[in-house]
Amino acid sequence: MKYYSGTGDSGKTDVYRRRVAKNDKRIKAIGDVDELNSFIGLAYSVAKDEGVKAVLKRLERDLYVINVELSGYSQALHDGKRPLGKADVDFLEEMLQRYSKEVPDLVKFIYPNGSVESAYLNVCRAVARRAERSVIDANVTDAVIKTYINRLSSLLFVLFRYTNKISGKREEMF
Repeated sequence: MKYYSGTGDSGKTDVYRRRVAKNDKRIKAIGDVDELNSFIGLAYSVAKDEGVKAVLKRLERDLYVINVELSGYSQALHDGKRPLGKADVDFLEEMLQRYSKEVPDLVKFIYPNGSVESAYLNVCRAVARRAERSVIDANVTDAVIKTYINRLSSLLFVLFRYTNKISGKREEMF
């Protein structure tokens, strides 16, 4: 199998069935969501808690769907995969409620350290914030995608705190 086409050598790529510059705002958003998904995979690879692992696995699927939609290839979702919808945002909100009950109320800023697992989740949170800015900057109009990405960074923060708690790491406050 050939892993390159050579069509991007001039600094252009395909999105929405047209050629655009690789520094196009939509391509940046796609890249930032892809990077986020890679970090989610890294966090999954070190996660110990089965509940957290299940959440991360679901996030991986959802982020792939977001990138399919951002790329303009949503017809690929008709191939037995469902598009992102309100139920996916509801899932994030349910997980936020579930895991936030497990951590103390936030009263100060928290340093982004602790266990390896929680540190990876905090990196995911920061990358999710950047991906959200990129999606907004690309003028993505899909409200579900924008809401999902916003809730996602909040969930990743709560998971960061939760994994520190279950690993016995004390939160260091600023």
